[in-house]
Amino acid sequence: MANSYVRVLLAEDSPTARHHLAEMINESPGLRIIGEARDGAEVLAMAEELKPDVISMDIRMPRVDGLEATRQIMAHCPTPIVVVSALLDADIDLAFHALQAGALAVVEKPPSRHDPTFPDKQRHLVTTLAAMADVRVVRRWENAPGRNSLRQASEIGAPAIVKPELIAVGASAGGPSALSTLLKGLPSDLAVPIVVVQHMPDEFIPGLARWLNDGSPVPVRVASDGLVLEPGVVHLSPGVAHLTVARRGQAFVANLVHDQGNYRYRPSVDVLFESVAQVCGQASIGILLTGMGDDGAAGMLAMRETGARTLAQDKTSCTVFGMPAAAIELGAAEQVVALSRLSTVMLNLL
Repeated sequence: MANSYVRVLLAEDSPTARHHLAEMINESPGLRIIGEARDGAEVLAMAEELKPDVISMDIRMPRVDGLEATRQIMAHCPTPIVVVSALLDADIDLAFHALQAGALAVVEKPPSRHDPTFPDKQRHLVTTLAAMADVRVVRRWENAPGRNSLRQASEIGAPAIVKPELIAVGASAGGPSALSTLLKGLPSDLAVPIVVVQHMPDEFIPGLARWLNDGSPVPVRVASDGLVLEPGVVHLSPGVAHLTVARRGQAFVANLVHDQGNYRYRPSVDVLFESVAQVCGQASIGILLTGMGDDGAAGMLAMRETGARTLAQDKTSCTVFGMPAAAIELGAAEQVVALSRLSTVMLNLL
């Protein structure tokens, strides 16, 4: 950052909630509120004038709501946006539409200071704002695939021709929108199960499953421990456990691991991919979508070394190129593919 602190524009229509959020952000080292907007129209004007490092965006506001404000900001003055949402179903649905429009993350509105969960919720909010402030965002209509949207990575060895039995997907920042695009390209009679790790607070995972399910030709469900993974169904990891895969006869089952171990994230894409490498080997496909950091790179390498087919989303179509870039640098990605072509390439491998 050019400044010694992250400059935050706060959009919240409730005076009480706005005061609460401003207090907890301003008291956090490295963050500073530079403007407070009472509705979507004000946040649009302030985003143009103040050019904040990141916007904390309420989703339900008068005049212009947070969804429309996100769309307009991403079209005219692209700025990292974190949606701060209540856990009402309608608010969660709007929040995911805002992610599709270009917002980077969604977090729960922290409760009162008397609530025992307040310290954790405050920490999650401020660390998310600080992290997303470093993400370079672009106008949404510039996210078209580049000419090199599909290319071969360095060869580890030609994979054996084995029919895949399972597809594993990992995603983080920008993932909900990318997942939605990927799933919309699938046939309703898909013959294999899909397992997905998306970095997101557990409170939002059921809403993510519902939102993805509404636009997908294949059902989307949240995985539970011991659940048989059904062909043609997308199984999302809950946000409080690692998702691993095991065999039960001819079927696959989901196992949930609540111990975080030495992994930064829980659920971790690396844990899922390493599990798939052990259980399925070359009879699997690994896909790494947009996200910060390097989670999934080592796990994807383990998959590729067993002969699995591995695909990474390309830089041009990523909201954040961190995770795919780490996998590509490691030599874990067999192919680097634009988001618009990922479902086609995956289906060709099936």
